[in-house]
Amino acid sequence: MIIITNNPMVKEKMSELAVFCYVEGDYGDVLAKVKQQIIEKHVCLLSHPLSGSIKPNETYYKTIFASETTSQYIDIESLEYIESAIAVYEKFIKNKQRPNWSLAVLNDFAFVDFYIAQSTLDRMGVKSEIQRSETNKN
Repeated sequence: MIIITNNPMVKEKMSELAVFCYVEGDYGDVLAKVKQQIIEKHVCLLSHPLSGSIKPNETYYKTIFASETTSQYIDIESLEYIESAIAVYEKFIKNKQRPNWSLAVLNDFAFVDFYIAQSTLDRMGVKSEIQRSETNKN
């Protein structure tokens, strides 16, 4: 599994779980990095690039899960999903620019994205280090 994110909270708490790709940039940069990985490394999406009900212009952080493959071919379905997500992102950003958020708001966005990522891992049956350490405490 590959975790592609720009969320520092996800980086701090999940970087040991999988191949980790930290993107220095915004939501759109994460989508662009995922598209690059789909084309160049033939990865397949494990999570939808627009997961959650948060519009791309209403948050800064995004975490996407992908799978490494040995295929020599591009996964067309993954490519279509990411291209569609990029089009949606560009539409929302064009119509309504994001405000200059305070650090407190960015921290809240980081938590929300982390929670969505953690829930995704739960549904995939992946136990994170956080869950393991909580289990060991009990």
